[in-house]
Amino acid sequence: MRTTAHAVLAILSLPILCCGQSTLNFPRVMQPRDFKTSGFAVVNPDSTVATVTFTLYGTDGDSQATTTETIPARGQLARLASELFPEAAAAGWTQATSGSGGLQGFWFGGDLATFADGAEAAPSSTELILPLITPQSEIHITNTGSADAILLLNLLGTDGFDLALPFPQRIAAKGFFRADTAFLFPTISDFSVPSHMRITCKCANPGSFAATVIARDFIARPSWAVINGVPAATTSTAVYFPHLVEGPQASANWRSLLGLTNLSASSPNNVAITFVSESGEIVRTSVRTLPRNGGLRFAVRDLFGLTSGFQNGSVRVTSTSGLPLTGYIAYADLVAAGVAVVPAQQDADANLLFAHIADLPPWLTGIALLNTNTDAANVEVFAMNPNGSLIGNTTFSLEGNASIARLLRDLVPQTQTRTSDGGFVFVRSSLPIYGIELFFSRNLQMLGNVPPGRVAAGIEFVPPSP
Repeated sequence: MRTTAHAVLAILSLPILCCGQSTLNFPRVMQPRDFKTSGFAVVNPDSTVATVTFTLYGTDGDSQATTTETIPARGQLARLASELFPEAAAAGWTQATSGSGGLQGFWFGGDLATFADGAEAAPSSTELILPLITPQSEIHITNTGSADAILLLNLLGTDGFDLALPFPQRIAAKGFFRADTAFLFPTISDFSVPSHMRITCKCANPGSFAATVIARDFIARPSWAVINGVPAATTSTAVYFPHLVEGPQASANWRSLLGLTNLSASSPNNVAITFVSESGEIVRTSVRTLPRNGGLRFAVRDLFGLTSGFQNGSVRVTSTSGLPLTGYIAYADLVAAGVAVVPAQQDADANLLFAHIADLPPWLTGIALLNTNTDAANVEVFAMNPNGSLIGNTTFSLEGNASIARLLRDLVPQTQTRTSDGGFVFVRSSLPIYGIELFFSRNLQMLGNVPPGRVAAGIEFVPPSP
């Protein structure tokens, strides 16, 4: 990458795979003015070169621009939208397709000066839950199917009831819809009341769509906080958050919010919410009831009765009713106003890919890992250059039920001796674990969550030997 702005866009996420192919949907709708400060990264963990086609779709579903790129074997491609679509003059959303399986991708945007965030390639479904709705939310929805779709947007309160009449919207095949919640629901005077949104395709033959929400000035301002829609058919009855941070730390003052949504539309969901210290000791468990189709939002300090000092660790949420749920944790530094939203994780894995390293001034990268097994896990962390060569690596033991949150430069000091930023991180563990990566500006005005990518079945990612 030629500049820091380019380097900060080299990020990774979970892919959408089918029949040995990859389709990555990025539902965020960019205006032309956004192209120079928005970008995409795609990682190819396979041992063969991958060819990827990026297409910018307009509101009517027509292709506004297209470009084809190659990604080296076990390599990475990162491009600004202005590089992918230099002639584009209209708003659009981006889809990346490839005949190669296992690709993973992420978008990142903002003004790259005072606020920024992004999200992984979004899942498509016939019914989605947006788990976070705030007073200043942008709703981005894209029709990833091949036929027109009529969607119904239900704005829901914590009690699970509609706060206004549902908003209907027709979206052309491969088209998009973008609007603020205040525009969609003008009768709502207090937007601190809504909890989440349910979006349903009301068609004879329902098609798939993807969605994301950008919450502006959530918790602190100026800021962006981004999270994708979650398929309503998700069946997870336990979710994990590998990192929680609260209270004063050096020049920062962290505040965390936990949001939970009951995916059952017919029954209340009793949940046990447990805060676990880094060493694996249970600090406190809070038992709450999520109304049917409803959700709750908690200040972590109040939820767990934490002291005024600095606290960190992990959180697990388990449904004692055996019903599905989803959620998020939002981190904010109240001093510098950086905010990031981390989605709930359902599945642990022994191989995790984090495809962005921004570790030279003005950036830093941090990694948090959680071992929910009773036995200790042997963990290896590999920092990789964009071409797949090794920057450096480290090995350590992560005790059972414990977590760790460290700066990448402390784990792999070699990241600080490079002349340019970029690259990705591969984590290999002897036991399945959870993890996140946060990259951030050193003044903490910008935070970005990098979800864990998992190596697809049939692909073996082998890091080079030290």
